[in-house]
Amino acid sequence: MKTRIVALTFLGLLAGRALAAEPAFSDAVAVPERIVLLVDEIKAIRNFPMVLAERLGYLNDGRTTVTVMNIRDDVSTAEMLNDGRVDAVMAYYHHNVVNQSRGIATEAVVTLGVTPGAKVLVANQAKEKYRSVADLKGARFIAGGAGSSKSTLANALVLAGGHGIGDYTRLGTDGKERNIEALRDGRAEFVVAPTPDGDAYESKGVATVFADLTTVDGTRRNLGALFPSSTVYMSSARVQAHPEIARHLARAFVRTLRYINTHTPEEILAVIPKEISGKDRAAYLTVLKQEIPMFANDGRMPEDGAEKEWRTLAAANPSYGSVKIDRTYTNAFVDEALKTLR
Repeated sequence: MKTRIVALTFLGLLAGRALAAEPAFSDAVAVPERIVLLVDEIKAIRNFPMVLAERLGYLNDGRTTVTVMNIRDDVSTAEMLNDGRVDAVMAYYHHNVVNQSRGIATEAVVTLGVTPGAKVLVANQAKEKYRSVADLKGARFIAGGAGSSKSTLANALVLAGGHGIGDYTRLGTDGKERNIEALRDGRAEFVVAPTPDGDAYESKGVATVFADLTTVDGTRRNLGALFPSSTVYMSSARVQAHPEIARHLARAFVRTLRYINTHTPEEILAVIPKEISGKDRAAYLTVLKQEIPMFANDGRMPEDGAEKEWRTLAAANPSYGSVKIDRTYTNAFVDEALKTLR
């Protein structure tokens, strides 16, 4: 079934702003400017910073109203950016590399996630054979489709070990239960598992964490650099024509990142409504604790991380090799926000 589009002011969906929101501007202010932000699945744990930004009053500040829309299946995000239906998109950074390779100029104006937010697990029966990335030649990874983010991470690990992408075997994914069977009976040695899927493999006793790519330290240790994930990006033409949009979004999410990195998971959960977390708040908190390290960032794109990800993508798809990496993001608006928020 195709995902239905959801146009939201979030004041309705999330039952109003949290008490932490700042006072609104006076009624004498002109009619608020409207920004439309498309989000790659609003309720996904990776997008909790967007929910936090709204609840804290950072998106709608009395002068600017940000309308949030959920991703839709029938129209590409690039098309919606190009024809002006949306001003910005919250999704993973690699979309900007893909877009540019297709002649569509988009750029990240704020970088939220600097790690993949995933773990790579090794089957317990194979962990003595595979002790480091240098041992990955010949390994079999459950990593999904050729262009999936899971496959990109498998590629990154193999490349970090000094091997080529052709030096390992990528297997499709058939759901957790079948993946567990494959790890148990020896058909696969590794599985790439985004938060919180990795817990299932450990709890069943079939696999152990080989590379923790949720934290900054773990990502640098295993991949050699950070690996940007969640971003807010816009068409380059839109950035040039309306820099105030990029400026507003950068400021809002820089403040959100600052909140994430100065508050406990419990304090963050208190801001997130049940419409997003679901009724089992304890379970959501467990997942939130695993996801928070992905956002140990101030909003800037790490240059070495962007290059690392681009090179990994280009190794699998040569058409990405011509991409000008410095055109896929800008730190100008975040730098400005960081100066004004000191």
